[in-house]
Amino acid sequence: MSRIAIVFPPIRVSRDFIDYPYFADLGALQAAAVLREAGFEVDLVDALAMEGATLTSREDDPGYVLLGAPLGRVLARVSDETDVVLVAYTPFHRPPSRDELLAKLLADLAAHRPDRPLVLADLYQSGQHVVDVPSHEILAAYPEVSVLIRYEAEGVLARVLEDLVRRGPPKEPFALVPEEPPRLDDLPLPAWDLVDLPAYFAFHEATIRGLGRPHWAFPIGGKSAPVLTSRGCPYRCVHCSSNPTARKDGELVRPKTQRRYAPAYLDRLLGDLAARGVRRVHLLDELVNVNERHFDAVLDLLEKHDLGFEIPNGVRADYVLARHVEAMKGRMTTLSVSAESGVQRVVDEVVDKQLDLSAIQAAARLAQQAELPMLVHFMIGLPGETKRDINGTLAFALDLFEQTGAFPSVQFATPLPGTRLGAEAKKKGRALPVVSDWGPRFQQVPTIATDAFTEEDLRRFKWTFDERIRASEGPKKVIMNVTYKCNNRCTFCATGTRSQFDGDLDRQRELLVKYRKLGVTLLDFDGGEPTLNPNLVRLVQFARRIGYERVNVTTNARMSSYEAYARELVHSGVTSILTSIHGPDAQTHAQNVGVAEAFDQTVAGVKNFVRLAPPGVELGANITLTKSNHKKLFDVAALVFDLGLRWFNIQFLTPFGRATSSVCPDTAAAAAETKRTIDAFRDRMKIQVINLPFCFMPGYEDFLLGDMLKLERHMLFVNNEEVNLFEYLRERRVKKPVCEACPHEVFCGGFYELEDVPEPTWLIRPEDLVRPIAADVPRPFARH
Repeated sequence: MSRIAIVFPPIRVSRDFIDYPYFADLGALQAAAVLREAGFEVDLVDALAMEGATLTSREDDPGYVLLGAPLGRVLARVSDETDVVLVAYTPFHRPPSRDELLAKLLADLAAHRPDRPLVLADLYQSGQHVVDVPSHEILAAYPEVSVLIRYEAEGVLARVLEDLVRRGPPKEPFALVPEEPPRLDDLPLPAWDLVDLPAYFAFHEATIRGLGRPHWAFPIGGKSAPVLTSRGCPYRCVHCSSNPTARKDGELVRPKTQRRYAPAYLDRLLGDLAARGVRRVHLLDELVNVNERHFDAVLDLLEKHDLGFEIPNGVRADYVLARHVEAMKGRMTTLSVSAESGVQRVVDEVVDKQLDLSAIQAAARLAQQAELPMLVHFMIGLPGETKRDINGTLAFALDLFEQTGAFPSVQFATPLPGTRLGAEAKKKGRALPVVSDWGPRFQQVPTIATDAFTEEDLRRFKWTFDERIRASEGPKKVIMNVTYKCNNRCTFCATGTRSQFDGDLDRQRELLVKYRKLGVTLLDFDGGEPTLNPNLVRLVQFARRIGYERVNVTTNARMSSYEAYARELVHSGVTSILTSIHGPDAQTHAQNVGVAEAFDQTVAGVKNFVRLAPPGVELGANITLTKSNHKKLFDVAALVFDLGLRWFNIQFLTPFGRATSSVCPDTAAAAAETKRTIDAFRDRMKIQVINLPFCFMPGYEDFLLGDMLKLERHMLFVNNEEVNLFEYLRERRVKKPVCEACPHEVFCGGFYELEDVPEPTWLIRPEDLVRPIAADVPRPFARH
């Protein structure tokens, strides 16, 4: 009996890999079963299921990890008695470049037994994703190889290996591109009996620990194993690399099809895995639910064998039914679907996906009702897209997320060789580099540029969207106006027209408890002037006692010019104090705050803070830019630094209160002063810019994010009104034609309109008005 060694080697992958390298050995298990049934004695040497299989990082190879057992241990398991060595080849080897680990494996095997044939075979089963490059380029990269077998090799393996055993290595290496295997149900079950399952499961746990990801949409711990219930996909999306034998040079030469295993076969397969201790299976099908009857049978069998499951390649949204979602609930971690674009024209004409985007929305609503987390895939940078289309995609993704909680995964369109997208990109001179890893490009590096957008445009689109989503998931903030009293009369004040009274202490405590129970941990006490409320210190102490982690007081610091008060405030439990300084000298400050003596008292208060504050209390300053102070911003920053403060917030006018065009500076001129100030102090102070559209400060986007990352900010007013400030301010902004193609549109929100700004109805009583109330002013609240 001829003896065959099937080797799945360790693999080197980016930490940002796509697909599932920890399950890439499934094809090797299937090949082992096929050859054993054909009469060969088979040794399975699986680097992912050996003692010592783990995830390893190398200091000299940042960003990459090694998965599997050490190469020396793998080589030691290949017996000298084997007649042929069959080595598994996967997309993780980045064909056709010469992979370091695979090359060393083949070179060592060839040097040890030069008379023994070496076969390299596409043994990768994960929705039949491939990197479809010319066979002669792969053979050139691995001259040690006798035969290269492409794609689904099971139908020809036995014949090829019998010939190699009988005749020995061929005079010239050759490649074989087989047809699809005849009948999937005629294949034997994958040879799981040859796998050291405890070592396999231990490897998965080591991978989880080594990657250190806080969340896995498709967790691999807890005794997980890969499964295929079908092969291929009948759809013809431009970016997809499935069904490689249906394409030539990226173009379809025959219809794509899907072949499915029968329920009886799957019943035996799932039963075998359950009996071996597997508790969760990952269905690696390209499209598991395209046939309703097949998917119903799969779900029934998973329930029969009491197996949890994941579908990491996702499902078609237009085939998701309510009963399917109900069957998934409690057995699956995340429902994954692909929209590709949020613009129907792009989905139809560019992606060729044959999908109505309303199906994505319907599936998201079903998942939301079932409380099943949902992941939706999008890509940007497709030839045929415009910047406006990209913003349409990001807006669709964001709206879906806000309405249903369906999490958007936005990636760069990446033209894998052999796809139509690859062919189109190559025509434009934008082919994917084959000498580097293509995996990280989906997340990190755009490949395609067109007349409509550059690679830098795509980076900015994705950066903005990622930051916008990060803000949605970031800490929430409550701003409590504890009083309407104030000893200044600022020209831009949002509360200066109100009746002068403090909030009710008991009601304020109730509101603090309410928002703390909702998970809010950031709190800002504001006013009016909060230090004029005699209960401020008690409120700070109460907030810290019930669990607020960060408590800020925004003040004009005039009360803190009295040393005793300053000492009490800095030791009250506050974690930060922001002092409002609106000019570098008494005259400019007085022009903005309306009180001649205010400047000297504010400066004295800051000096007390710096001298008396205990470690851990962060001290900073605010300025609101107006016509009278924006040209002196640099001097204010110098004063702030000289006073000993290392945090400076530069705030553009907010459209309510007195903040109208009468006090608003020219925005572009104020932005120019802001950039000049940042350039001088960026290495010495933390600087944040608030309420300014991104387009006024290109290249300074990081400075505009600090406050925006606290996306959901609830303003609690003295009269007990509660308003989601972000939502209200969003209603006060307008989009202009220039916004349609702006890479920051999805986060920015547009421009504030400051002409004839009405007082919001929730700010004041009718008798306090200085201008009419707009009847249609919205009263938005938090989304829950």
